[in-house]
Amino acid sequence: MRYQVKQRLLSFAPRLDIANESGEPILEAVGRTFALRADFTIRSLGGHELARVRQKLLSWRPRFDVTRGAEHLATITRRMTLQPTYHVEVAGGELLVVTGSFFEVNYKVHLGEALVAIVSREMWSIRDTYGVEVVEPRFDAVVLATVVAIDALRAQSKNSS
Repeated sequence: MRYQVKQRLLSFAPRLDIANESGEPILEAVGRTFALRADFTIRSLGGHELARVRQKLLSWRPRFDVTRGAEHLATITRRMTLQPTYHVEVAGGELLVVTGSFFEVNYKVHLGEALVAIVSREMWSIRDTYGVEVVEPRFDAVVLATVVAIDALRAQSKNSS
């Protein structure tokens, strides 16, 4: 399945719109307005929660917990390497590895040797826009949560510099 994730520019709270491959909005990621940490809820346009992405406040490395209600879906951790690398520990014990380009433009998500998803960010646009192609459909929610977490980290690093 292909998705397009776009940052909403004119919004009081941080928001990302998620559209399907035909460009129809199907989901939105809504952040909390005055939070000390990144905290997003990915939900359908009808209000059904798909996932919640919360950054751990006191952590040595950037870390996010992904939940659905009381169910833990995954933990996303940024590894401290020269190139951006994230480990996504899925609740079933599987480990997804997200590796990207040096300027954080393109990402690939792998489960072992198998490709799970490809994420690419448009370079020359006013708002952050990501193209997400998920090869393995059972990881849709986790991959979209990972894109939201990486975008939140990019926004934090832009605001701190």
